[in-house]
Amino acid sequence: MNIKVFSSLVLVLFDSTANSATPALVPKKNIATKQALSIRGGAGPLDPALTAKVFLGACGTQGAYDYLAPNKSFELYGVKADEMSTVCTGVGGGLLLGWVVTAYGILFADMAPLKAIGVGLLPLIVGNLRTILNGDAKAIGCSIPGQVINLAVCAFTAYACLSDQADANTVVKVFAAYVGLANTQCRLAPNDALKTWGIEESKQSRVAIFTTKIMGHHGFQYSTFMWALANDIDAYKALGYSLIYSFLSFVMFVASGDFGELGFDIRLAYPWIVSVFAAAITFAF
Repeated sequence: MNIKVFSSLVLVLFDSTANSATPALVPKKNIATKQALSIRGGAGPLDPALTAKVFLGACGTQGAYDYLAPNKSFELYGVKADEMSTVCTGVGGGLLLGWVVTAYGILFADMAPLKAIGVGLLPLIVGNLRTILNGDAKAIGCSIPGQVINLAVCAFTAYACLSDQADANTVVKVFAAYVGLANTQCRLAPNDALKTWGIEESKQSRVAIFTTKIMGHHGFQYSTFMWALANDIDAYKALGYSLIYSFLSFVMFVASGDFGELGFDIRLAYPWIVSVFAAAITFAF
């Protein structure tokens, strides 16, 4: 999706005056508000709050399109989907939506981080269940027991977060590591990742391999954000750190020639790359 590069705005400085440090994932009523007001980033000319709203809105739109119409979304970039890539794109859309919902919930909806993480997992859970029940996962050769295990892990994590379980912070750390490891494989070794799902290499299409890398891109970004939040890092900085990875991943896509091999219109990726870089610098530093 082609989006406009953010306009330069006046730098707004926020004074953090909290009397004591509060753990980022302690489910207290005012924790989300304190985090939202405690902006430690703001490097460059962009207002962090406005930048977050615009950027998360753009990412949410793309994520929703990937999630709801995975067979159509990559046509915007000149790439024709197949059955396997459609499933991968749908999962990637769920991961991107989870990242957006979690960030927006903490920063602008006055949600405690635990609650936001739990709510953010709902699209992923629904999408996972959908591919099991409608037969899409089985049709492309996925291991159904593996899909059920993944569904259970996601559901358990969401329950721990939404019900304020005492060990929810630890659960999030473990889940972030699980998502991070799985999506590192998707991003860097997509053939092996698909084989882990139960899909034979001979059945893996080029477009499915590419969309598996995209899924890994979104998934590791999401896991980085959750891990940072679970380790008491301010929400804006956590968002920025996840986008530093995203920017580097985009650079890898361009340098490796992945976009060109499938006829991906690289010109449509440049606004995303510039926007990710601007947002990362604004939030992280």
